[in-house]
Amino acid sequence: MDNIEKIKIIVKEIQNLFYTKKYGLIIQETKKAIKKYPNISIFYNMMGLALSKLGKFNDAILVLKKGLGINQNDLAIINNLANAYKNIFHYEEAEKLYKISIEKKKDYFNAYVNYGNLKRDLNNFTEAIAQYKNALSYNKNIPDIYYSLSMAYQALGNFKEAEAYAKKAIEINNKYTKADLLISRSRKYNAEDEHLKKMNEKLLKENLNNSEKVDLYFALAKAHEDFGEIKKSFEYLREGNKLQRNNINFDLNFEKKSFEDLKNFFSKIDLNKYKNISNDSRNIIFILGMPRSGTTLTEQIVSAHSKVYGSGELPYLTKITNEKFYENRTLSENKINEIINNEEQISQVAEEYYSYLKGYKISSKFLTDKAPLNFLWIGFIRIFFPNSKIIHCKRNAKDNCVSLYKNVFEGGINFCYTENELGEYYKLYENLMVFWESKLPGAFLNIEYEKLVTEPKNEIKKILEYCELSWEENCLNFSDNKTPIKTASVGQARNRIYSSSLNSFSKYEVYLKDLFNLL
Repeated sequence: MDNIEKIKIIVKEIQNLFYTKKYGLIIQETKKAIKKYPNISIFYNMMGLALSKLGKFNDAILVLKKGLGINQNDLAIINNLANAYKNIFHYEEAEKLYKISIEKKKDYFNAYVNYGNLKRDLNNFTEAIAQYKNALSYNKNIPDIYYSLSMAYQALGNFKEAEAYAKKAIEINNKYTKADLLISRSRKYNAEDEHLKKMNEKLLKENLNNSEKVDLYFALAKAHEDFGEIKKSFEYLREGNKLQRNNINFDLNFEKKSFEDLKNFFSKIDLNKYKNISNDSRNIIFILGMPRSGTTLTEQIVSAHSKVYGSGELPYLTKITNEKFYENRTLSENKINEIINNEEQISQVAEEYYSYLKGYKISSKFLTDKAPLNFLWIGFIRIFFPNSKIIHCKRNAKDNCVSLYKNVFEGGINFCYTENELGEYYKLYENLMVFWESKLPGAFLNIEYEKLVTEPKNEIKKILEYCELSWEENCLNFSDNKTPIKTASVGQARNRIYSSSLNSFSKYEVYLKDLFNLL
C-alpha cells in the first residue's frame, strides 16, 4: 500500500471520530499522523478544528498557521483559521481570511456563511444578510442559512421577512424547531393560528430530540399565553424547563461560592482610589441587571440619542475578567493584585476591551454595553473604566423571575430552569447589588422598570442627565430606533412603552409558589 492510500485511510478514521465528537482523541491521532506525514496540511486542519471545538482557539490558530504554511491554498484551513480568530474577537484578521477564501473560490459556501456570522456579531446586519444571500446562491437547501437570515431580519425589526425565512427553514426540515421559537417571539397568537396548529401537530407526529422539544415547548407556551390559556402555557413551560435543565451544566453551590468570593475580595479594596489613577476618558454606558429586567428597553432609549451607539450585549468584559482574574473558574486574588497594583497593566486591560470594539466602526461619542450579567463585574468596571456610567435595571422580582422562566437562553444564563435555582440565584444577585451599593454609594444609577414604563419622560430625563446627555425627543420615541436587537426582547422592545407586563406574574402565581416563596 502506497503512502497516498495510507493517508486516505487515516483521514477517514479521523473523520469518523468527528461524528462522535471525540475531539481529544482526534488531537492524539492527528499528532501521530503529523509526526509520520509532516507535510500533509489536512492533518493540521483536523487538529486545529478539534482544538477549536474544545474552545482552545489560540492553540488552534498556531496549528492552523503551520498547516497554511504547508499549503497556502487549503481553503478549509483558511476558513477554520478565520473562525478561530473570530471566536477570540480578532475580527480584522478573520475578515481578511474570509475575503481570501472567497477570492480563491467564488462559490465557497462556508466562507460566505461565516463571513455573514462575523458581520452579524459586529451588528452589521445589512452586510450579514448580503453574505447569507450570497451563500444561498450556491446552496438553497441548508436550513441554517434561512434561520440566520431570519434572525438578522428580526434584529432589524423586519418581522415579515424574518418569519418568511424562518418558515423556509422549517419547509426544508420540519424538525427545525428553533425557527418555530424565533417566529413565536415576534407575533401574537390566537387559538386558530395556523402556526400554532402546525407546532402542535409536529409535537405529536415528529420524533423530536430533547433540544428540538425544548424550543417547541417554549414556543407553544408563548402562544397559549397570548390567548389566555395559562394552565396549558405553564404545562409547556414546565416541560421545556425540565428538559433544558438536563441539557445544561449548572452548579448552584459553585455560584454561591463565586458570589461570596467577589464580595470577600472587593470588601478589602478601596475602589475609589482608581478614579484618580486612570486617565481613561472614553464614554461607556454599562447597562446591567438581571436578564429580562428592562436592559434592552433601556438601551433602546439611550441609543436613540444622536451621540450614542448601541452595541448590544458585548461579551468582552466577561472574557477579559475570566481570562485575567480567574484560575480553574475560581477567583484568583494573586492574579487580580498583580494587575490592579500596576497602573500600566490597568491601562492595558482597558485597551484590550477597546481593541475588540474596532470592528464596529463606532463614530459616536458614547457607546452602550448592555450585557446584563456585567452586574458581577461592577468592581472591575470601577477599576478599569472609572469614568464610565453604570445603569442598573431593577424589576419587580416576581415579574423578573417569571419572565426568565418563560424563556430559553443561550450563552451562560443557566440558572433559570428550576424554581429553586432561579429563586436562589435571584437572591445572590440582590445581595451582590446591595454589596456594590454599600461599597460604591452613588456609583451607579438605579432604574426601576415599573417607573420607566409608567413615568417614561421623567425616568428618561433622569437617565440622560446621569449620562451627561442633552434631552432629545428621539429617546422618548425610541420605538423608531434602528439599533439592532439580538435578544429575546426583540418583539417587545420594538413597540412603544407599555405597562401590560406589570404584575404579569399573577397569571402564574398558583403554579410557581415554590419560586415565589424564595423571593
